[in-house]
Amino acid sequence: MRARSSRGGSRIPELPLTVAPGRELAGPADWARVFGRSAPLVVEVGFGKDPFLLDRATARPGDDHVGIERDPGRVETFVLEAERRGLTNVRALPISAELAIGVCFATGSVSELHVYFPDPWPKARHAANRLVQPWFAREARRILAQDGHLFVATDDAPYVAQIRDVLGASFVPADAAADGPSTKFERLWRSRGRTIERMEFAPRPRSGHAAQPLSSVGDVSKLGVRPPMTTSPLTPGRTDA
Repeated sequence: MRARSSRGGSRIPELPLTVAPGRELAGPADWARVFGRSAPLVVEVGFGKDPFLLDRATARPGDDHVGIERDPGRVETFVLEAERRGLTNVRALPISAELAIGVCFATGSVSELHVYFPDPWPKARHAANRLVQPWFAREARRILAQDGHLFVATDDAPYVAQIRDVLGASFVPADAAADGPSTKFERLWRSRGRTIERMEFAPRPRSGHAAQPLSSVGDVSKLGVRPPMTTSPLTPGRTDA
């Protein structure tokens, strides 16, 4: 199955409806200014070629939507389609998942976080590259509102087990409704008999002092992952890891 891009090297594009930290986004609490209003914030990590987020933005004009995607070609296709549809409640965040989640969203600011078919990295020596790691669980919990929801889907059985195990400390499993969010490609693969595991999680109550976003790009290493960028997005340039 496809592997949506949430990390990798690319140039931060300067396109309509794209946002980069330090360029269009002044800080993690700046989304209301970017969208020109205060509205529920919905985020998808690695939108790839699937129109899920665009379809949701079309159907839910009262919500604001941010799609995280490192592949510049996919970002361009996404924003051009958003413009064709006349959507004003969508932005693309063309940076790594680590940087986007760790730096670009204030604590408790996200209503829904969607992750569909992240690369399963099936070889054991590559497992550390998977998106759903302890750092992701911590940061996803940090950015989600107490009544927020995390939606995840994969067709990789070993990854299902890891996802449930890693998220267990920060989230409570919820019953994924049969008519809940799904993607175009999920529906296609299901029609061909592929087994898809769709999961929904609710945040556990916060304990102690609420965590805050990282204060700079350089602090991404504190997440416990390989730094995803070699240059700061404050001045667009190469973003090779």
